[in-house]
Amino acid sequence: MNASSPARARPAPTLAVALAVAAALALTGARARAEPHKRACAAAYERAQGLRRDGKLLAAREALIACSQPTCPAAAVADCGPWLAEVEKSLPTVVIAARDAHGRERLDVRVLVDGRLLAAALDGKALPVDPGPHTFRYQPAWGPAVEERVLIREGEKNRALTLPLGAPSAGAPASPPPPAAPPPAAPAAPPTASPATPPTAPPAAPPPAKPAIPGLVWASGAVGAAGLAVFAVAGALSLSAEADLRATCAPRCAADEVRAIRVQHAVADIGLGVGVVALGAAAWFYATRPAAASPPKAGAGAPGPALRPFVAGTAAGLEGAF
Repeated sequence: MNASSPARARPAPTLAVALAVAAALALTGARARAEPHKRACAAAYERAQGLRRDGKLLAAREALIACSQPTCPAAAVADCGPWLAEVEKSLPTVVIAARDAHGRERLDVRVLVDGRLLAAALDGKALPVDPGPHTFRYQPAWGPAVEERVLIREGEKNRALTLPLGAPSAGAPASPPPPAAPPPAAPAAPPTASPATPPTAPPAAPPPAKPAIPGLVWASGAVGAAGLAVFAVAGALSLSAEADLRATCAPRCAADEVRAIRVQHAVADIGLGVGVVALGAAAWFYATRPAAASPPKAGAGAPGPALRPFVAGTAAGLEGAF
Protein backbone atom coordinates (compact mmCIF):
# COMPACT_ATOMS: atom_id res chain seq x y z
CA MET A 1 0.00 0.00 0.00
CA ASN A 2 2.82 2.42 0.77
CA ALA A 3 4.52 1.73 -2.54
CA SER A 4 1.44 2.51 -4.61
CA SER A 5 0.65 5.93 -2.97
CA PRO A 6 3.37 7.95 -4.72
CA ALA A 7 2.30 6.56 -8.08
CA ARG A 8 -1.25 7.78 -7.58
CA ALA A 9 -0.09 11.36 -6.61
CA ARG A 10 1.98 11.89 -9.80
CA PRO A 11 -0.92 13.22 -12.07
CA ALA A 12 -1.33 16.39 -9.94
CA PRO A 13 1.49 18.40 -11.62
CA THR A 14 0.27 17.33 -15.06
CA LEU A 15 -3.25 18.65 -14.32
CA ALA A 16 -1.92 22.02 -13.16
CA VAL A 17 0.12 22.42 -16.32
CA ALA A 18 -2.93 21.62 -18.44
CA LEU A 19 -5.04 24.20 -16.63
CA ALA A 20 -2.33 26.88 -17.08
CA VAL A 21 -2.07 26.14 -20.79
CA ALA A 22 -5.86 26.34 -21.19
CA ALA A 23 -5.99 29.71 -19.37
CA ALA A 24 -3.19 31.07 -21.55
CA LEU A 25 -4.98 29.96 -24.69
CA ALA A 26 -8.22 31.56 -23.49
CA LEU A 27 -6.50 34.87 -22.78
CA THR A 28 -4.79 34.74 -26.17
CA GLY A 29 -8.13 34.12 -27.90
CA ALA A 30 -9.80 36.95 -26.00
CA ARG A 31 -7.02 39.32 -26.97
CA ALA A 32 -7.24 38.20 -30.58
CA ARG A 33 -10.97 38.86 -30.58
CA ALA A 34 -10.50 42.27 -28.84
CA GLU A 35 -7.94 43.57 -31.35
CA PRO A 36 -10.43 43.97 -34.29
CA HIS A 37 -12.95 45.63 -32.00
CA LYS A 38 -10.36 48.16 -30.81
CA ARG A 39 -9.39 48.90 -34.39
CA ALA A 40 -13.08 49.45 -35.25
CA CYS A 41 -13.42 51.85 -32.30
CA ALA A 42 -10.36 53.82 -33.44
CA ALA A 43 -11.65 53.98 -37.04
CA ALA A 44 -15.08 55.19 -35.85
CA TYR A 45 -13.37 57.77 -33.62
CA GLU A 46 -11.41 59.24 -36.56
CA ARG A 47 -14.34 59.03 -39.00
CA ALA A 48 -16.73 60.84 -36.65
CA GLN A 49 -14.50 63.91 -36.47
CA GLY A 50 -14.30 64.28 -40.25
CA LEU A 51 -18.05 63.77 -40.68
CA ARG A 52 -18.80 66.49 -38.12
CA ARG A 53 -16.57 68.96 -39.97
CA ASP A 54 -18.35 68.15 -43.26
CA GLY A 55 -21.82 68.71 -41.74
CA LYS A 56 -22.84 65.04 -42.20
CA LEU A 57 -24.35 64.75 -38.77
CA LEU A 58 -26.38 61.59 -39.42
CA ALA A 59 -23.28 59.56 -40.35
CA ALA A 60 -21.29 61.24 -37.56
CA ARG A 61 -23.92 60.13 -35.04
CA GLU A 62 -23.60 56.48 -36.14
CA ALA A 63 -19.81 56.63 -35.84
CA LEU A 64 -19.99 58.23 -32.38
CA ILE A 65 -22.41 55.56 -31.19
CA ALA A 66 -19.89 52.93 -32.29
CA CYS A 67 -16.90 54.51 -30.53
CA SER A 68 -18.78 55.30 -27.30
CA GLN A 69 -19.50 51.65 -26.45
CA PRO A 70 -18.20 50.44 -23.06
CA THR A 71 -16.02 47.83 -24.80
CA CYS A 72 -14.03 50.57 -26.58
CA PRO A 73 -10.92 52.11 -25.01
CA ALA A 74 -11.63 54.48 -22.16
CA ALA A 75 -9.99 57.44 -23.92
CA ALA A 76 -12.26 57.02 -26.97
CA VAL A 77 -15.37 56.68 -24.80
CA ALA A 78 -14.44 59.83 -22.88
CA ASP A 79 -14.47 61.85 -26.13
CA CYS A 80 -17.20 60.11 -28.14
CA GLY A 81 -19.83 60.37 -25.39
CA PRO A 82 -19.84 64.21 -25.16
CA TRP A 83 -19.46 64.53 -28.93
CA LEU A 84 -22.52 62.34 -29.43
CA ALA A 85 -24.56 64.66 -27.17
CA GLU A 86 -23.40 67.70 -29.15
CA VAL A 87 -24.33 66.07 -32.48
CA GLU A 88 -27.76 65.12 -31.17
CA LYS A 89 -28.30 68.75 -30.14
CA SER A 90 -27.20 70.12 -33.53
CA LEU A 91 -28.98 67.54 -35.71
CA PRO A 92 -32.09 69.21 -37.24
CA THR A 93 -35.43 67.42 -37.54
CA VAL A 94 -38.52 67.98 -39.70
CA VAL A 95 -42.17 67.02 -39.24
CA ILE A 96 -43.87 66.51 -42.61
CA ALA A 97 -47.61 66.77 -43.31
CA ALA A 98 -49.50 66.52 -46.60
CA ARG A 99 -53.00 67.64 -47.54
CA ASP A 100 -54.98 66.91 -50.67
CA ALA A 101 -57.04 69.35 -52.72
CA HIS A 102 -59.98 69.01 -50.29
CA GLY A 103 -57.83 70.00 -47.31
CA ARG A 104 -57.75 66.53 -45.77
CA GLU A 105 -54.52 65.26 -44.23
CA ARG A 106 -53.06 62.24 -46.03
CA LEU A 107 -50.60 59.67 -44.65
CA ASP A 108 -49.94 57.53 -47.75
CA VAL A 109 -47.05 59.67 -48.99
CA ARG A 110 -43.45 58.50 -49.53
CA VAL A 111 -40.76 61.11 -48.80
CA LEU A 112 -37.32 61.08 -50.42
CA VAL A 113 -34.49 63.51 -49.63
CA ASP A 114 -31.87 63.93 -52.36
CA GLY A 115 -33.02 60.62 -53.87
CA ARG A 116 -32.77 58.62 -50.60
CA LEU A 117 -35.85 57.33 -48.81
CA LEU A 118 -36.63 59.27 -45.65
CA ALA A 119 -40.10 57.92 -44.80
CA ALA A 120 -42.25 55.24 -46.45
CA ALA A 121 -45.38 56.90 -45.02
CA LEU A 122 -46.21 59.88 -42.84
CA ASP A 123 -46.76 59.19 -39.14
CA GLY A 124 -46.29 62.61 -37.53
CA LYS A 125 -42.88 61.79 -36.06
CA ALA A 126 -39.83 64.04 -36.28
CA LEU A 127 -37.36 62.92 -38.95
CA PRO A 128 -33.62 63.77 -38.68
CA VAL A 129 -32.01 65.45 -41.71
CA ASP A 130 -28.48 66.75 -42.27
CA PRO A 131 -28.20 70.57 -42.34
CA GLY A 132 -27.94 72.29 -45.71
CA PRO A 133 -30.03 72.62 -48.91
CA HIS A 134 -31.98 69.47 -49.84
CA THR A 135 -34.50 68.40 -52.49
CA PHE A 136 -37.61 66.90 -50.88
CA ARG A 137 -39.66 64.67 -53.18
CA TYR A 138 -43.18 63.71 -52.08
CA GLN A 139 -44.78 60.71 -53.80
CA PRO A 140 -48.47 60.39 -52.89
CA ALA A 141 -50.30 57.16 -53.61
CA TRP A 142 -53.10 58.97 -55.48
CA GLY A 143 -51.42 61.59 -57.66
CA PRO A 144 -48.24 62.93 -59.23
CA ALA A 145 -45.07 63.49 -57.22
CA VAL A 146 -44.11 66.98 -56.03
CA GLU A 147 -40.61 68.34 -55.36
CA GLU A 148 -39.43 71.35 -53.41
CA ARG A 149 -36.05 72.79 -52.45
CA VAL A 150 -35.67 73.35 -48.69
CA LEU A 151 -32.79 74.83 -46.67
CA ILE A 152 -32.41 72.93 -43.39
CA ARG A 153 -30.62 74.88 -40.65
CA GLU A 154 -28.37 73.30 -38.03
CA GLY A 155 -30.00 72.98 -34.61
CA GLU A 156 -33.52 73.51 -36.02
CA LYS A 157 -35.85 71.08 -34.29
CA ASN A 158 -39.34 69.87 -35.37
CA ARG A 159 -39.60 72.18 -38.37
CA ALA A 160 -43.08 71.79 -39.88
CA LEU A 161 -43.24 71.11 -43.64
CA THR A 162 -46.85 71.13 -44.88
CA LEU A 163 -47.32 70.41 -48.57
CA PRO A 164 -50.59 70.87 -50.50
CA LEU A 165 -50.87 68.03 -53.03
CA GLY A 166 -53.18 67.46 -55.96
CA ALA A 167 -56.68 66.01 -55.99
CA PRO A 168 -57.05 62.29 -55.02
CA SER A 169 -57.77 59.62 -57.58
CA ALA A 170 -61.27 58.52 -58.53
CA GLY A 171 -61.25 55.64 -56.01
CA ALA A 172 -60.42 57.84 -53.03
CA PRO A 173 -63.39 59.19 -51.06
CA ALA A 174 -63.92 62.89 -51.55
CA SER A 175 -65.32 65.22 -48.98
CA PRO A 176 -68.71 66.76 -49.88
CA PRO A 177 -68.45 70.27 -51.28
CA PRO A 178 -69.79 73.05 -49.08
CA PRO A 179 -73.38 74.13 -49.81
CA ALA A 180 -73.62 76.97 -52.26
CA ALA A 181 -74.81 80.22 -50.77
CA PRO A 182 -77.89 81.77 -52.41
CA PRO A 183 -77.10 84.73 -54.65
CA PRO A 184 -77.68 88.08 -52.94
CA ALA A 185 -80.80 89.93 -53.90
CA ALA A 186 -80.24 92.93 -56.12
CA PRO A 187 -81.04 96.21 -54.32
CA ALA A 188 -84.02 98.12 -55.59
CA ALA A 189 -83.10 101.05 -57.79
CA PRO A 190 -84.07 104.43 -56.30
CA PRO A 191 -86.69 106.39 -58.23
CA THR A 192 -85.30 109.00 -60.56
CA ALA A 193 -87.15 112.11 -61.63
CA SER A 194 -85.19 112.50 -64.86
CA PRO A 195 -83.09 110.18 -67.01
CA ALA A 196 -80.37 112.81 -67.14
CA THR A 197 -77.46 112.26 -64.74
CA PRO A 198 -75.90 115.15 -62.81
CA PRO A 199 -72.49 116.30 -64.03
CA THR A 200 -69.41 115.15 -62.20
CA ALA A 201 -67.52 117.65 -60.07
CA PRO A 202 -64.38 119.08 -61.67
CA PRO A 203 -61.06 117.82 -60.26
CA ALA A 204 -59.55 119.82 -57.41
CA ALA A 205 -56.93 122.35 -58.44
CA PRO A 206 -53.38 121.51 -57.39
CA PRO A 207 -51.87 123.63 -54.58
CA PRO A 208 -49.94 126.69 -55.75
CA ALA A 209 -46.22 126.16 -56.18
CA LYS A 210 -43.95 127.85 -53.67
CA PRO A 211 -41.56 130.45 -55.10
CA ALA A 212 -37.99 129.27 -55.41
CA ILE A 213 -35.27 130.89 -53.25
CA PRO A 214 -32.73 132.76 -55.44
CA GLY A 215 -29.07 131.86 -55.24
CA LEU A 216 -28.19 135.41 -54.11
CA VAL A 217 -30.02 134.75 -50.86
CA TRP A 218 -27.78 131.78 -50.10
CA ALA A 219 -24.60 133.62 -51.16
CA SER A 220 -25.39 136.72 -49.10
CA GLY A 221 -26.32 134.62 -46.10
CA ALA A 222 -23.01 132.73 -46.30
CA VAL A 223 -21.01 135.98 -46.51
CA GLY A 224 -22.93 137.39 -43.56
CA ALA A 225 -22.28 134.29 -41.45
CA ALA A 226 -18.56 134.43 -42.30
CA GLY A 227 -18.39 138.13 -41.37
CA LEU A 228 -19.98 137.49 -37.99
CA ALA A 229 -17.57 134.62 -37.38
CA VAL A 230 -14.58 136.92 -38.14
CA PHE A 231 -16.04 139.51 -35.77
CA ALA A 232 -16.39 136.97 -32.96
CA VAL A 233 -12.89 135.48 -33.33
CA ALA A 234 -10.99 138.76 -33.86
CA GLY A 235 -12.93 140.51 -31.11
CA ALA A 236 -12.20 137.74 -28.61
CA LEU A 237 -8.49 137.75 -29.45
CA SER A 238 -8.19 141.54 -29.22
CA LEU A 239 -10.01 141.70 -25.89
CA SER A 240 -7.82 138.96 -24.47
CA ALA A 241 -4.61 140.68 -25.66
CA GLU A 242 -5.79 144.03 -24.32
CA ALA A 243 -6.50 142.49 -20.91
CA ASP A 244 -2.99 141.02 -20.82
CA LEU A 245 -1.39 144.39 -21.61
CA ARG A 246 -3.43 146.16 -18.95
CA ALA A 247 -2.34 143.61 -16.40
CA THR A 248 1.38 143.63 -17.31
CA CYS A 249 2.68 146.86 -18.88
CA ALA A 250 -0.07 149.51 -18.94
CA PRO A 251 0.29 152.44 -19.37
CA ARG A 252 3.87 152.01 -20.71
CA CYS A 253 3.38 149.17 -23.20
CA ALA A 254 5.34 148.85 -26.44
CA ALA A 255 3.93 150.60 -29.50
CA ASP A 256 4.00 147.40 -31.58
CA GLU A 257 1.86 145.55 -29.06
CA VAL A 258 -0.66 148.38 -28.89
CA ARG A 259 -0.77 148.60 -32.71
CA ALA A 260 -1.45 144.83 -32.99
CA ILE A 261 -4.41 145.15 -30.66
CA ARG A 262 -5.81 148.06 -32.70
CA VAL A 263 -5.49 146.02 -35.90
CA GLN A 264 -7.45 143.19 -34.29
CA HIS A 265 -10.12 145.68 -33.21
CA ALA A 266 -10.34 146.99 -36.77
CA VAL A 267 -10.64 143.47 -38.22
CA ALA A 268 -13.43 142.66 -35.79
CA ASP A 269 -15.28 145.89 -36.72
CA ILE A 270 -14.92 145.16 -40.44
CA GLY A 271 -16.24 141.60 -39.93
CA LEU A 272 -19.23 142.94 -38.01
CA GLY A 273 -20.02 145.44 -40.72
CA VAL A 274 -19.70 142.95 -43.53
CA GLY A 275 -21.85 140.42 -41.67
CA VAL A 276 -24.64 142.89 -40.97
CA VAL A 277 -24.68 144.23 -44.54
CA ALA A 278 -24.60 140.76 -46.11
CA LEU A 279 -27.41 139.43 -43.92
CA GLY A 280 -29.48 142.52 -44.70
CA ALA A 281 -28.92 141.95 -48.43
CA ALA A 282 -29.96 138.30 -48.07
CA ALA A 283 -33.18 139.38 -46.36
CA TRP A 284 -33.86 141.96 -49.11
CA PHE A 285 -33.24 139.38 -51.90
CA TYR A 286 -35.56 136.94 -50.17
CA ALA A 287 -38.33 139.48 -49.73
CA THR A 288 -38.16 140.68 -53.36
CA ARG A 289 -37.90 137.24 -55.01
CA PRO A 290 -40.33 136.67 -57.93
CA ALA A 291 -43.55 134.90 -57.06
CA ALA A 292 -44.31 131.54 -58.69
CA ALA A 293 -46.93 131.53 -61.40
CA SER A 294 -50.21 130.19 -60.09
CA PRO A 295 -51.76 127.36 -62.13
CA PRO A 296 -54.90 128.12 -64.08
CA LYS A 297 -58.14 127.32 -62.35
CA ALA A 298 -59.85 124.12 -63.35
CA GLY A 299 -62.66 124.71 -65.77
CA ALA A 300 -61.59 128.29 -66.59
CA GLY A 301 -61.58 129.18 -70.25
CA ALA A 302 -63.35 131.18 -72.87
CA PRO A 303 -67.08 131.66 -72.27
CA GLY A 304 -69.32 129.42 -74.26
CA PRO A 305 -72.76 127.83 -74.26
CA ALA A 306 -73.51 125.16 -71.70
CA LEU A 307 -76.47 122.84 -71.18
CA ARG A 308 -77.14 121.67 -67.59
CA PRO A 309 -79.76 119.02 -66.62
CA PHE A 310 -82.06 119.63 -63.70
CA VAL A 311 -84.67 117.50 -61.96
CA ALA A 312 -87.54 119.37 -63.56
CA GLY A 313 -85.88 119.75 -66.96
CA THR A 314 -82.87 121.46 -68.50
CA ALA A 315 -81.45 125.00 -68.63
CA ALA A 316 -79.18 126.67 -71.17
CA GLY A 317 -76.71 129.51 -70.57
CA LEU A 318 -73.09 130.72 -70.85
CA GLU A 319 -70.19 129.66 -68.61
CA GLY A 320 -66.46 130.36 -68.50
CA ALA A 321 -64.00 132.99 -67.22
CA PHE A 322 -65.02 136.59 -67.96
